[in-house]
Amino acid sequence: MKVPCVAAFLVGLLSLQSTRAAPLKKQLWSVGSGSVDTGNVGDGSFDDNNQNNQFWSVNSGSVETGNVGDGSFDDNNQNNQFWSVDSGSVKTGNVGDGSFDDNNQNNQFWSVGSGSVDTGNVGDGSFDDNNQNNQFWRVGSGSVDTGNVGDGSFDDNDKNNRYRKVDCARLKNSNMGDGSFDDNNQNNQFWSVDSGSVKTGNVGDGSFDDNNQNNQFWSVGSGSVDTGNVGAGSFDDNNQNNQFWSVGSGRVDTGNVGAGSFDDNNQNNQFWSVESGSVKTGNVGDGSFDDNNQNNQFWRVGSGSVDTGNVGAGSFDDNNQNNQFWSVDSGSVKTGNVGDGSFDDNNQNNQF
Repeated sequence: MKVPCVAAFLVGLLSLQSTRAAPLKKQLWSVGSGSVDTGNVGDGSFDDNNQNNQFWSVNSGSVETGNVGDGSFDDNNQNNQFWSVDSGSVKTGNVGDGSFDDNNQNNQFWSVGSGSVDTGNVGDGSFDDNNQNNQFWRVGSGSVDTGNVGDGSFDDNDKNNRYRKVDCARLKNSNMGDGSFDDNNQNNQFWSVDSGSVKTGNVGDGSFDDNNQNNQFWSVGSGSVDTGNVGAGSFDDNNQNNQFWSVGSGRVDTGNVGAGSFDDNNQNNQFWSVESGSVKTGNVGDGSFDDNNQNNQFWRVGSGSVDTGNVGAGSFDDNNQNNQFWSVDSGSVKTGNVGDGSFDDNNQNNQF
């Protein structure tokens, strides 16, 4: 049923006070085929501390706001879905200028079907995601387009968390975590891309810390991941049983990885697994490259290709045991210089 935006807002307010609305099943906005258009929401601070809450539900209609949570945005719900968008659209200004804190359990922030989400910056200053069993963005055939995510710092400390699941859709945003990027999850998959695409600016300008266990950072089927630099300054990968990139027939294209230093201290780790697809990067570890794993295979290439710039310009240290650095079937590996300055290979039972 179509209702004017003012009436919809009043109905929403009345529903919050209705005796028929259970206090733990609160829904702020429910939009069918109509529209909601507001100015800023929560200038100064925005605190959402509900349980079992859905903030926006949008079917074929639209929600358009100004900034959400200028200053701070705190979302501390349990079993919460912030935005559910079917074929409609959500368009906002900045979300959480200053800080964005998402501390929910079993939370899905955005669920997008065939519709669209378009925002400005998310979490200018800091972005903290400390959920358990959380999926931040779920995108079907629709699209998510944002500005910068977490200018200053990006902290992802979830357990059993999958940050983004992209099917055949498109997800595009600018820089993520200008300054530092910290990913300290367990059993976590950061990006899962099927036939869709993910495009970002830089990820973790300054430092990139990945300290997960049993973690797969990017899983790419036939889709594509396109980013700017990853971890300009330093890149630290301290996982166990970790696979950073898994690429099927799709494509991963980035700028430099770990400009300054690249540290890989995993156990039982495979950094890149490439079937018939391709991985293309700029330089890897400008300055120093340290690979201190055990039982590690750095690149596994089937019929696909890996193409990088320089690897470890300055120094390259490979101190693994029972290690095979590159395994190439019918595919190809192409690099620039490897270890400009020094190259140290101190493995046992190793096939380079």
